[in-house]
Amino acid sequence: MLTDPSTYDGINILWDNRRITTPNVTFGEVRYKPGGFVGPRIQRNYQIVTLHSGSCDVEIDGIKYTLTPGWASLYRPKRREHFMFSKSAETHHTWCHMAPGLVSADLKRQLARAPFTVPCSDAFKHIHAAAFKLRPPLKRQVAAVIDHLAQALFYEYLNMAQEQGVNTRQDAAVSIATRYMEEHYGDDNCLEAANKASGIARNTLIYKFGDILNTSPSRYLWKLRTEQGVAMLGETGLSVAEIAYRCGFKNPYHFSRVVKALQGSSPRSIRNHVWSGKN
Repeated sequence: MLTDPSTYDGINILWDNRRITTPNVTFGEVRYKPGGFVGPRIQRNYQIVTLHSGSCDVEIDGIKYTLTPGWASLYRPKRREHFMFSKSAETHHTWCHMAPGLVSADLKRQLARAPFTVPCSDAFKHIHAAAFKLRPPLKRQVAAVIDHLAQALFYEYLNMAQEQGVNTRQDAAVSIATRYMEEHYGDDNCLEAANKASGIARNTLIYKFGDILNTSPSRYLWKLRTEQGVAMLGETGLSVAEIAYRCGFKNPYHFSRVVKALQGSSPRSIRNHVWSGKN
């Protein structure tokens, strides 16, 4: 038997007082006491649930899944769901649900093909965090921001799913290393830390980079640093020296030499060209 609609959020709840709602969207965070559950219920919305700690088994239309901490899972309307949380520990999770009327036809088609669960990206976490920074009373403009954040969260879910698919087709260690470099390219120890994050030996990683990306981890990092630096020349007012240091170069002269070798122009020439508005 389905639960009464008044118990849609389940039982044994310890609210974290983090819930922000518009007529179309809810972002929420909750902790369930041991033995907590939600359902059985019929899902009304498109929903993404992210498990942070504890454990959760969910049954959807008779098929059972086990959620993984640090991963997000996708729920679609009109499906029968039953969430069963850990019997021995608190379970902490966040969620976002969005009314079907706010979901475009194109997004619905993409969500229909999306996997049930994917690992969370930093961008996904930041979108969730941004929503919680907005507090009631909600003016019309703020409600619009929340609705757009929810849409962005679902599109980022699709992006995470696509990236996970690429990672699976290529190589997990290489994907972990390249993602680490993309997020920490300015750090002095970026290369060493990326190698450690990959979980494999240094020489093995070098071989995999050559085989899959036709480059080495070191060359990949310096190309990434240079590309980031060139982008910052046009998008920020930072000095060439500041950009060089932020991108992991030891000094602005090294940065200038590498930029000129790869781009054919000096950093100042690149900035002047971009800021002039010329194509």
